Amino acid sequence: MRKREVPKILIRELEKRDRDDIIDNYLAVYDEVKKNPLIGIGLFSKKPSLKEEHNWFKELLEKIRKRESFAFVAEVDGRVVGLCEVRAIDPHADYQHVCLLGILVRDGYRSMGIGSAMFEKVIRKAKERSYEILTLKVYGTNKHAQGLYKKFGFKTYGVLPKGIARGAKRIDEVLMYRRLSQQG
Repeated sequence: MRKREVPKILIRELEKRDRDDIIDNYLAVYDEVKKNPLIGIGLFSKKPSLKEEHNWFKELLEKIRKRESFAFVAEVDGRVVGLCEVRAIDPHADYQHVCLLGILVRDGYRSMGIGSAMFEKVIRKAKERSYEILTLKVYGTNKHAQGLYKKFGFKTYGVLPKGIARGAKRIDEVLMYRRLSQQG
């Protein structure tokens, strides 16, 4: 079997100019789910309009400006093919040390080390922001992603049986965390 060629990957912070690629990557998942209904990213029941996605992106930039969130992108050949966002799970003071991670790598670019490269930057930045616990949710069917998360020190702390509804299918939602500091 021929080894898959790994492209040069640039990991950098999200910028305003990334909007169209980010939106295109997300909307492409709606077509991908037709081929693979268990793809592990949350979708709305109806594909969002471009206007709705533009508003989402504008809100994301505003959250980043207010330091409520941060995001890194993966760029290959001048095109953004991945996004990893981290945000506080709750604005209340009791939860300010805990954040939630979300990641998407476009189909055709997975299993090339892009998720790992984004995770390295995200973990460093989360520590700089004084977060102590990084959390995420993953589809129970997405064993590949779970393996990546475990590689970066994430541990399962719970499973919500059949917590995800994808059409008529019910999928377990796996809850994972990684402690970033020794406090607590």
